[in-house]
Order: sequence, then C-alpha cells, then structure tokens
Amino acid sequence: MEFKGAEAPRYRDGAQSIHRTAALLREIAAARGGGASLSKLSAATGLVPSTVHRMLQALVDEELLAKDPATRTYRAGPLLYELGLAAAPRLDLRKICAPVLQRIAEATGDSVYLTVRSGDDALTLDRREGSFPIKALPQEIGNRRPLGVGAGALAVLAALPAPEGEALVIANAARYGRYRLTAERVGTELAAARERGHTVSTGRFVARYRGVAVPFGGLETPAASLCVIAISERLKPERIERVAELLHREVAAIGTLLADQAPPEPTGHW
Repeated sequence: MEFKGAEAPRYRDGAQSIHRTAALLREIAAARGGGASLSKLSAATGLVPSTVHRMLQALVDEELLAKDPATRTYRAGPLLYELGLAAAPRLDLRKICAPVLQRIAEATGDSVYLTVRSGDDALTLDRREGSFPIKALPQEIGNRRPLGVGAGALAVLAALPAPEGEALVIANAARYGRYRLTAERVGTELAAARERGHTVSTGRFVARYRGVAVPFGGLETPAASLCVIAISERLKPERIERVAELLHREVAAIGTLLADQAPPEPTGHW
C-alpha cells in the first residue's frame, strides 16, 4: 500500500492496518450523518484512493460502515453502534457534568459545550442551549475536529502537560489547513491560553459566533473543557472575562465531583 502527503510517517509501524482503519473511522465519525466520500477520506488520511477503497469495502462487509448508494458516501454502520454499547466509560464525564452545563446555560443564556480529548481530536461530548433567542449551535454532540481548532478544542490542549500539547499540535499540523490555520498559529494561541487561563475564538466555524472556554482534567481524568458560544455581539471583551470567571468556578465544582466519583484503582478485573 502506498501513502501520500504529510500523514504518511504516522502509519509506518507493525500495526499500520489498525492505525489506518482507525484514521478512516475517525474521519467518518467527524462527518456525522452527512457521510464522507472516498476522495475526502483519501485526502484526510494520506492514503491513496485504491487503498482507501479496499479498506472501506472491508469495513462495509463487516457492517462497521454503511455506504449510501445514491451519494457514494460512507457513514457509521450498525456494528459500530453495537460495539459502542459495550464501551461505556468507567468515569461517565457526561453524566457528571450535566448539571454544570445546565447551570451555565441558565446563567449565561447562551450555548454551552463539554468537549473532551479523543486521540488527536476534540469530541463534543454534550451541549446545553440557553434562553437567548439567537442560538449559537455550530457543533452537534458527537462532532470531532482536530485539537486546537476552536475555543473548546484549544482549551482541551491547554489542559494537557505542555510537552504533550505541543506534540499534538505538531501531529495535527497537516490537518489545520482545512480550517485556515497553521501549527504555528495554534501553538501561539495555546501559549496565550495557558497564560490567561482561558481560550477565546473569533468565528473559526461560523463567522458570527465567538466562544470562550476553560480547560480541566488532563492528568488522572480526561483532558476536557467547558465552552460558552454566542453571537459575537454577546461576547464583547468585558463579558468574556465574566463568562470566563463563571466557567472557572464551574470547573472547580467539576473537580470536586470528579474527586468524589473517581473510579477505584485497577485490580486486574473488570
């Protein structure tokens, strides 16, 4: 099998088939219900189209993927859903953070997101909508994007130890171009976020939206963030600071909840 592009070196090991399959599944998951085409999957993973086609066909045969004959795109298949039912995490961060998200949505009137790290990606784990009539909803639950793209995903990077976060920026360098970003810019924004304690976005996904996020976790618990997104008129600099203070208070509350509900030390048995 042949590679193309900057992603190639990441797959040159003894488990390359597994890495390639995981890369395809992540890209298809990122597309959500819209599906992903062979050409887009080839460009995103750095694999030549013939290789991608063979892998996709095998995944369809195993029902890990399903192909839409009308659009010729691929989406998650029924077996992925079945496997997901058996993969419930020991620490249910979504359940733990649910009341926190609700409080923030009620206090701000805006949309609030819980984002967690998933490999090299940021995963939108949960969302609550505020009461303000104009909703800022650029992300659906289950959306994925490279770590560093958007306030919530950048804050997840900031939750990690600096060497690990910087290595992830380098790993995602080839993917940032799709978002009109560079690794250098993400690195600069990451350094600024660590210094001030929160991240701010200015319409990376939708021009009218702005976001502010605060990181948490990253050591014994998953790297994650709380993020408020609103139309830009509602997140002027002075309100950004107030929202950031609220997020910091709620992150402290999550820390207490996580300490109370941390899973026991592994014993070697499930």
